[in-house]
Amino acid sequence: MAVEGEAPLIRLEGVGKTYGTIEVLRDVTVDIGAGEVVALAGENGAGKSTVLSIITGLIAPTTGKVSLNGDILPVGWTPAAAREAGIASVQQELSLNPHQSIAENIFMGAWPARWGLVHGRDIDRRAAELLSRVGVDRDPRTPVRRLALAERQLVEIAKALAVRPRLLVLDEATSSLDDGQVARVFDVVRDLTGSGTSTIVVTHRMSEMFAICDRFVILKDGALVDVRQRDETDEDGLVTAMLGRTMSQLFPDRSGGSSPERGGGMRVRGLDVGTVQGLDLEVPAGSITGLGGLQGQGQRDVLRALFGLKPHRGTIEVDGRKIAVGSPRAAIAHHIAYVPEDRKDEGVLVEQSVGRNLELPNLRTLAPWTKLSTVSRRAAAELTASMIAALQIKATPGQITRRLSGGNQQKVSLAKWLPTRPHVLLLAEPTRGIDIGTKREIYRLLREFADSGMAILLTSGDTLELIGLCDRVHVMYEGRIVDSLSEEDLTEERLVEASVTGTGGVVA
Repeated sequence: MAVEGEAPLIRLEGVGKTYGTIEVLRDVTVDIGAGEVVALAGENGAGKSTVLSIITGLIAPTTGKVSLNGDILPVGWTPAAAREAGIASVQQELSLNPHQSIAENIFMGAWPARWGLVHGRDIDRRAAELLSRVGVDRDPRTPVRRLALAERQLVEIAKALAVRPRLLVLDEATSSLDDGQVARVFDVVRDLTGSGTSTIVVTHRMSEMFAICDRFVILKDGALVDVRQRDETDEDGLVTAMLGRTMSQLFPDRSGGSSPERGGGMRVRGLDVGTVQGLDLEVPAGSITGLGGLQGQGQRDVLRALFGLKPHRGTIEVDGRKIAVGSPRAAIAHHIAYVPEDRKDEGVLVEQSVGRNLELPNLRTLAPWTKLSTVSRRAAAELTASMIAALQIKATPGQITRRLSGGNQQKVSLAKWLPTRPHVLLLAEPTRGIDIGTKREIYRLLREFADSGMAILLTSGDTLELIGLCDRVHVMYEGRIVDSLSEEDLTEERLVEASVTGTGGVVA
């Protein structure tokens, strides 16, 4: 909050935005003081992205005004002008060029120069300092394409720090990070706060909001509905303000129970892949099993191996039958489905229609007779309509997938597998970057899948998600399972302790 008598760093006064006759933001007035960390909270469609787009110069408000240090932003305010004024934004969607080095990406468009000359050693040295600050142990000359998703996200944050921001915008910038990496980023935010930098945070993880934010600015349906100090509310109160429901209603009841016609789920023995050596794992039918632990402990390698995306050794059984999974095609043939963490690059074809995405894994069903047979358009239309209805996807079959919200894109990436009747569903970060209302829908769907007899194995960097959703969580540390938690043992304390120390109780 701005100090009395001083102009706030950012002030929105009566700000609204319309597109034709559609009003997406109306009469929003809010201040953000120097050195303050503020959360923008609300469901998708609440107006958060519109507010951030106005501040960062992507769009202009239809009504109202925006001030920076007491000066009204000029007409024609652009992202370049915002960056020049010290406003740096980090989005969930990455802006990095995968074919260039880390250092080149960090300083793209703002090369550090001496006497008009750019020196490669200077770039590498400054990039290394920024990487160290956000906890990335990489040579700055490494091409970005070689980085894991979480590392790329941290490079985006380093890129924002390079401009020495007065206002840092973190728009779902931690969605692909584990708890340890988030803590490192928040340490950086606290350092910036001490020097007077303000931060706006958008995150759908309640724990993150309460860990770093001073105030919560709550939006609903394009309007400001409340502003609360951190010590004036709790998670239940915040969720109720956003949704009209309590936190306890976020996760469905664990009803459990295996469907007899689906058999016993998946069993893995002696799995060797990447840093994972000799891993044993049970994923019972009719249940949701989680792989917990800090980022990069082998969880991703396990899922990709089980879907045939990584070479591996070991024994894999599905429904009591030993199978070979040398490729995704083989995995699909054995009724295994996989939803990756990076949905826009791997989960869906963003430039294709919703209908096309839903059809692709089911072409054998839609064109069953010969390799040259054409797809039955009637059957395809019926399939897409049924999947859109079953998962309540807010889209039409012909709509381009890129234009959907993150939650609806995730539903498409799930829905496309259902006609293949998977016995095992592998999920990496199933609610990454999804608003809390849509999370609730995804959780309900996953529980329904499990109750129907499906065996579900998922990874998540959200501790509360693992605790609230999973029947059992196996905690991984340096490629091995160090603790297995269920029922009364599945607590935040036990999960975090095993993740950080690599020690735990008896592994089941």
